[in-house]
Amino acid sequence: MGTDFENGKRAAARLAVGLVESGMRVGLGTGSTAAHFIDQLGARVRAEGLDIECVATSDLTAARAEFLGLRLVPLDGSLDLAVDGADEVEFGTLRLIKGLGGALLREKLVAQSARRFVVIADRSKLVTRLGAHSKLPVEIVRHGADRTCARLAELDLAPVLRANAGSPFVSDGGHFIADCTMPKGIVPEAVESALRSIAGVVGTGLFLSGSACAIIGYPDGSTRQFDGDAVSAAGLAPAAATLRCLGLPKPNIPPLIAVMGVSASGKSTIGLLLAELLGVPFCDGDDLHPESNREKMRSGRPLDDEDRMPWLHRIAMRLAEWRTRRCGGVIVSSLLTRRYRDLVRGGAGPFTLVHLDGSRDLLAARIAARRGHFMPASLLDSQLAALEPPQAGEDAIVVSIDESPVGIVRSIMWSLQAGQVSAN
Repeated sequence: MGTDFENGKRAAARLAVGLVESGMRVGLGTGSTAAHFIDQLGARVRAEGLDIECVATSDLTAARAEFLGLRLVPLDGSLDLAVDGADEVEFGTLRLIKGLGGALLREKLVAQSARRFVVIADRSKLVTRLGAHSKLPVEIVRHGADRTCARLAELDLAPVLRANAGSPFVSDGGHFIADCTMPKGIVPEAVESALRSIAGVVGTGLFLSGSACAIIGYPDGSTRQFDGDAVSAAGLAPAAATLRCLGLPKPNIPPLIAVMGVSASGKSTIGLLLAELLGVPFCDGDDLHPESNREKMRSGRPLDDEDRMPWLHRIAMRLAEWRTRRCGGVIVSSLLTRRYRDLVRGGAGPFTLVHLDGSRDLLAARIAARRGHFMPASLLDSQLAALEPPQAGEDAIVVSIDESPVGIVRSIMWSLQAGQVSAN
């Protein structure tokens, strides 16, 4: 059976290694499954000459990576990809328990720094309820550890200090780890919130959001991929969690919002976060372009009015559908000219317009950093030339993209609440 598990681990790692591209900054996890990923990544680097930088989640991982010739750097910025194992992967949610290897705090730091966090595991780690088979590791400060464990016991978590050769286990961060039991019927989010209220707790093994996907390996060497939600897939789970914690006011009536701006202004990021925070549907207008439009843009040719008409019609239909359902919604689209916006209003009725405004230099830098997008940098100037900023009577909120995504969404939410736009 052990060999069967190893087959699954190797298969999951093999598929994940294929996600790595030259030029990436990659987070390396800790544990037996992550070790397979590191081994296979090292082989790819040697065979193909991939130019990548790696960030390790533990001293053990760092030593393995260095031995294999992988270039390690500090965690001093965002990562393109992080790949790590898990002790449990909850079916249907991709919530995780991690940390039996003792690196949970650094693993969470790396996962939350990645634009895409991918989980790899063998079939035995897939569960229907967190805590079904695995203990929940909780990293605690050494000072007052007994008192902290007593607080954990008050939550019915039955903590046991992890030992190593008769002495307390010490993490790479210099902390103790208490292995806890998740009571049946308890909500993981409530456990996480209660644990974070205890001063001695510095990290938990509950990873409740952020998994772009989980790659599960099977004993026969096959794999299955389980996709995460849209916010996690976009690497926005940490920002969404921060926004939820801010307790921002929400409109009484779910709004209809169109987020506009030129390419690389951050429309998809802001739109996804707004929809998540408001609890309304989301649609990326790029997905409504017919393939003929996409092909034209890939070749560097700007779209003309006739090209855009079917696309604008689809946008109006989506907004009109949401209006009929009275569910609100957020759609993102360039909508660069007043005429286009008026055409959409004619088919969909009024909506709130959010314009993400930024300098050409910042927009060009963002386009240059993007991977795999069909909009080339050469079309930025044509978009800026066509742009007609929102005018009087357009029910618009204008936000500078110089702010962080959290700051931008916070500003928009306050503007909605302040009644600067109509209730739609």
